[in-house]
Amino acid sequence: MDRKVRVELEFSTAKSLGFWGSVASIASFLLSLIPELDLLGWVLLLVGNVLVLAALYGLSKVYGDRGIFWNALVAIIAGWLALILFLALLATVALGLLGVVVGGVGGLVAALGASIAIFMLLTVAVAVSALLWYRALATLSARSGVELFRWSAILNVIGAILFIAGLLLAIVLVGLLLLLASWLVYLVGFILLALGFSSLKPPVTQAPPESTKPT
Repeated sequence: MDRKVRVELEFSTAKSLGFWGSVASIASFLLSLIPELDLLGWVLLLVGNVLVLAALYGLSKVYGDRGIFWNALVAIIAGWLALILFLALLATVALGLLGVVVGGVGGLVAALGASIAIFMLLTVAVAVSALLWYRALATLSARSGVELFRWSAILNVIGAILFIAGLLLAIVLVGLLLLLASWLVYLVGFILLALGFSSLKPPVTQAPPESTKPT
């Protein structure tokens, strides 16, 4: 197959996958508001992540920069790890409260120690995910000339900061407001990501630039 045709095909496929993957992620966030459809939301989030990752793999080939894909891959893995740790944190807190009722202060102390350890791991996972996702989308933005990718990445970082701050202050009302704000910021970030993919223009077919090393 002629190189120009191959690049155009890879680009078109990646653009479509990225857009629909972003739409699936947006839908997953909206479905999280409906408890009865929460499981479907998790499935859509996974599907969306896979589609976006496949899109970034294709675009990393089109733009000759493997860092786009590898940074995104590690970011998504770290993001799912953070979600698992978040669920573990909720379970630990719930068990701690149950322990207070059943076993007194001893159960609370044990749960508190476990919660602190999980929270620290969660913070690291969220930070790694946000940083590498920013690097992936910032590189894609520079290669493609679409600034929406960079803004989507910036909002993802802001959402991560608000999320961690909200967890720290969850015991008071301001923490819950920060968690809500993080949800909204993440949602807008995915909307900008979808708009970024839809705004992509076919690249000029030429010798690919020197690839950056994956982080």
